[in-house]
Amino acid sequence: MMKWTVGTKTAGGYALALLVILVLGLLSYRNTKDLIEGTNLRAHTFEVLGRLGNLISALQDAETGQRGYLLVGEESYLEPYNEGIASANKALQDLRALTSDNPAQQNRLAVLEPLVADKLDELQKTIDLRNNKGLDAALSVVRTNRGKNEMDDIRKIVSDMRAEEDRLLNARDKLESDGARSTIAVVLYGIPIAVVFVILVGYVITKSITFQLKGSISQLASTSSQILATTSQAAAGAAETATAVSQTTATVEEVKQTAQLASQKAKNVSENAQKAAQISMTGRKAAEDAVRLMKDIQDKMESIAERVVLLSEQGLAIGEIIVSVNDLAEQSGILAVNAAIEANKAGEYGKGFSVVAQEIRNLAEQSKQATAQVRTILSEIQKSTSAAVLAAEQGAKTVETGVAQSSEAGESIRLLADSIAEAAQSSIQIAASSQQQMVGMDQVALAMESIKEASQQNAAGTKQAEAVAQDLHEIGRHLGNMIGAG
Repeated sequence: MMKWTVGTKTAGGYALALLVILVLGLLSYRNTKDLIEGTNLRAHTFEVLGRLGNLISALQDAETGQRGYLLVGEESYLEPYNEGIASANKALQDLRALTSDNPAQQNRLAVLEPLVADKLDELQKTIDLRNNKGLDAALSVVRTNRGKNEMDDIRKIVSDMRAEEDRLLNARDKLESDGARSTIAVVLYGIPIAVVFVILVGYVITKSITFQLKGSISQLASTSSQILATTSQAAAGAAETATAVSQTTATVEEVKQTAQLASQKAKNVSENAQKAAQISMTGRKAAEDAVRLMKDIQDKMESIAERVVLLSEQGLAIGEIIVSVNDLAEQSGILAVNAAIEANKAGEYGKGFSVVAQEIRNLAEQSKQATAQVRTILSEIQKSTSAAVLAAEQGAKTVETGVAQSSEAGESIRLLADSIAEAAQSSIQIAASSQQQMVGMDQVALAMESIKEASQQNAAGTKQAEAVAQDLHEIGRHLGNMIGAG
């Protein structure tokens, strides 16, 4: 005989319960589906009956509009007629679609549609006669009872179609009632039977499983107690190891931070030294440019002084020329006076010469005045030139002193730049060494972090194992209590 496991017995019990539920579900589904189909068919039947009623009502509305127009002759009375024609055509179209699954009704519709067309043709003919020939011509057609006979035929076919739909409705009512009774029977009898069956199967499986588990639970309790003791000791050791590694990691992290700070300081010193070296080189170049500029200024000041001295000498020469011109103007005035005297002595013959002598005298006077003005201006120029010569000499001396001082400052800046360059090179070497130390500390810190994570994972795993052992022990005790073995 095959020995079933606990899982197999449990699965078998669930399978039987699910099978019972499945059977009940299938029965309920089939009955519910029949109810839904019956309801849909009933609704479909009522819809066909409604369209048949709409057809008769539409034809009656068309007759009402026709009669009103025949009696009164106003177009407003044709509104019911026009609406009735549209409604009648719509009803026939809907009936054709709704009864497409019923050949008998389709055959009746094939007879009904020409009758409706004839009836509408009779109504239209009387309206046309009323328009063209008057009321009497239209009434002559009405008195033939053609319209009444056609309407009676239509009502008869509609009555037959209604009778068919009523028959279908009764059959569908019976089908729906049978489905409802079947569903009630499944609910009232099937569910209690299924519940009793499931309870019996559950009781048998439970007794079988309980008997099988009693022997295993005692062994589980003993084994779980031993595992719990072992994992507790391992968890305590792992916790101590994790604490020690955490302390070491913290120490390494502090050393790493100190190394980072020292490396950053060395880097800042190196950067500042490089900036100072660059600035000193710029200052050195600026000092050399200043020395060259001071020499150029000295050369230009000497050239200016020479030109000012030459200008002073030329001013003196101009003064001598002005003295000569002034003497010439005085002599010309004297000659003009003498010429005027001699012209007066000559009488009529000397009048022309007298005018010339007067003009020469006037020119001599103007030359004398101009010479005085030039002498005044030249005197001011000579004063300014003397002051410029003195200032040029003083500027040359000052520039000479500045050249000497600039040379001394340039030499001092050159020596300072050389010292700063050496200091910058040394600081770069220090920063490189600090960076190498920092890389080593990073590696040590990463290694300690890995050790810390491994120890923490080890401690966590031991804790989990301890918790699992504790849970296993509790589960064994709980199962023993559940089946009454403890």
